[in-house]
Amino acid sequence: MAKRKLNRRQQWRIQKIQQERLDRAQKKLSKLSDSLDHLDDTHYHGLVISHFGATLDIEKRAIEKRAIEKQDIENNTTSEIIRCALRQNIESIVCGDNVIWQKIKDLPPDEQIQGVVTALEPRKNVLARPDFTGQMKPVAANIDQILIITSPIPELNEGLIDRYLVAAELSGINAVLVLNKIDVLTDDQLEQLSQRIQIYQAIGYPIIYTSAKVHNGLDSLYQQLNNKSSVFVGQSGVGKSSLINALLPEARIKEGEVSDATQKGTHTTSVSRLYHLENKQVNNAIVIDSPGVREFGLWDIDKNDVIHGFRELEEYAQSCRFRDCKHINEPGCSILEALESGKISRKRYESYHRIMESLN
Repeated sequence: MAKRKLNRRQQWRIQKIQQERLDRAQKKLSKLSDSLDHLDDTHYHGLVISHFGATLDIEKRAIEKRAIEKQDIENNTTSEIIRCALRQNIESIVCGDNVIWQKIKDLPPDEQIQGVVTALEPRKNVLARPDFTGQMKPVAANIDQILIITSPIPELNEGLIDRYLVAAELSGINAVLVLNKIDVLTDDQLEQLSQRIQIYQAIGYPIIYTSAKVHNGLDSLYQQLNNKSSVFVGQSGVGKSSLINALLPEARIKEGEVSDATQKGTHTTSVSRLYHLENKQVNNAIVIDSPGVREFGLWDIDKNDVIHGFRELEEYAQSCRFRDCKHINEPGCSILEALESGKISRKRYESYHRIMESLN
């Protein structure tokens, strides 16, 4: 079924409703966050666990304002979760962000919001994607790797995988492919699917085969997650939340199902959430569960940068005869020569051009 396009009036109504909701939330929170006179003088370091609406859940790590040092943060960690408001002059904050926050003084007994985030610490990196209005929406910050979760149901989508890989390469973040739900496949079907994704292993991306249902491949997944901060991304219904539940049963994340009619997943994770994994098999691991998507836009990327998101194409592009080679039919194009000799995948070559065309 084709994606339904909204007319201008429908788009305006959606934006108007969302803005009204945001204004109501900001009006309520401004009473708490606008005046520093109501904030405690002590500054705290915090890790963003979840962000919903205009409030955040922060993992508290108490430190003095003058002692924001890495060793102090590590030596004073606690597991206490504090709900905070967000100062209006701070950019979008996401799971994995490190922030500075202050307690609100003289709160009423039933007030859930206990603090205000007053500063965002520098990020190592951030994964972002455009929303339906074209504005960039951060997904996760300060991550070591992106785990692109795929499955045979819903149908494996190489185009979506390639878009995630472009975002990862341009953000300087390692990427890993996870083929989940292998328990639903016969040996022949698994072999066919493995052949489809071998093109990624051939260019250096690790591939892990898993089944959240029967706990197949979890040891390999634990090993990949060990001592790293990771974000799980992928289509709705591929089993991101199911995998986290298998790795961390106490998380008890609601799991979605795939429609028999459309073979598409339902959106069960509406906001990103950060989890700590710590057991006999893994240490110091952070996993961020992100909402599922059916598309992943790259509208903010310069067309000249797309080639850098295809690591095997970039290698040959450096020796092209023309500096502004389009890699379509130019004489002396190294990518076309590599394509004809079988050194690069035709599927990946065609995916590159589809992404380029989408940026026109």
